[in-house]
Amino acid sequence: MTEESKKIRQHVGRLAVPILLVVFYVWYGSLILELPQGPGEEGPLGPSFIPWLWASLLIVLTLVEIATGSLGKAEEKAHTAIERKGVVDALILCLLLAGFAVLMQYAGFSAAVAAFLAVSLWWSGIRSWKIIIPYVVIFALVVNYVFHHVLKVPLPQDWLF
Repeated sequence: MTEESKKIRQHVGRLAVPILLVVFYVWYGSLILELPQGPGEEGPLGPSFIPWLWASLLIVLTLVEIATGSLGKAEEKAHTAIERKGVVDALILCLLLAGFAVLMQYAGFSAAVAAFLAVSLWWSGIRSWKIIIPYVVIFALVVNYVFHHVLKVPLPQDWLF
């Protein structure tokens, strides 16, 4: 492998995960477009407010990562190479988020949050269901309460709440 092809490979490797995330955000944005944009029945914000807020923040952070990754110092670029594990982890995260979005349409928001959190905790190395189940239940209840009563954002109806 020539030195030039090695440099190109490192540069593409540094940008692979952010570009993959941008593609995911475009898909996520297409799902958000299906949500009502206007005010909900319970409050002034529509159901798409929080997803648009998350997507906007993530897109800005990803674009910053792409800009700093391609404009960094030459010495830092030479030592920075993305490993295959990083790309696989980013793909798994995108699949988890896609699963969350799909599950939310069929099972509702609370069930999707609970399933997403349980799988995320398991994937991150927490293998004890004695730890996972209480966290999942408490987090799902708190998120549901905050969205319904504090933010007054209507959520997709589900069979839990």
